[in-house]
Amino acid sequence: MPKINPTEAALLLIDLQNDVLHEKGAASSLGVWRFAREAKTVENTKRAIEFARKNKIPVIYIKLVFRPDYADASTGSFGKILKETKALKSGTWGAEIMDELKPEPTDYVVEKKRASSFYSTDLEVLLKGLRRNTLVICGVVTNFCVETTVRDAIDRDFRVIVLKDCIASVSKEAQEFPVKFVFPFLGVVTTSQELGV
Repeated sequence: MPKINPTEAALLLIDLQNDVLHEKGAASSLGVWRFAREAKTVENTKRAIEFARKNKIPVIYIKLVFRPDYADASTGSFGKILKETKALKSGTWGAEIMDELKPEPTDYVVEKKRASSFYSTDLEVLLKGLRRNTLVICGVVTNFCVETTVRDAIDRDFRVIVLKDCIASVSKEAQEFPVKFVFPFLGVVTTSQELGV
């Protein structure tokens, strides 16, 4: 396990929203909540958040939110899924962070419209302002928004640490491929336990 310098790190929490992670969420049919429940993703992420706050590491929440008419959604398959499920509408319960993982007033929240946490957001500006070059990553969906964010972070010269017990996908197969064959080539893959939490 690489040593994390708390003065250089930020904890990035991707799309931990009710519509995706709650069994009553609008996108529950995708099954991410079921995988996350079995893998204890939420519990592990809680510990990672506690670790970050204890060590004065900034906690940054990423929220995927759209206008009620989805005029700002992508035109591809992902946009189609959003419209069909009516998920992640701004101002709704489904678009909010799960109660178990709620932000505190001292945390940061960044809203996005696309898979990458960097695309058309102020995340990079925020990280530079905080003087953070290492991202510890948790969130969903592993093979979509998490992977896209990891790739984008590497291209922007950030150091990346993925907590594999704090991410979830729609299936074991979808989870395992990026964890085994993508993330190790881009950064470090470890667990919340190995962070010392």
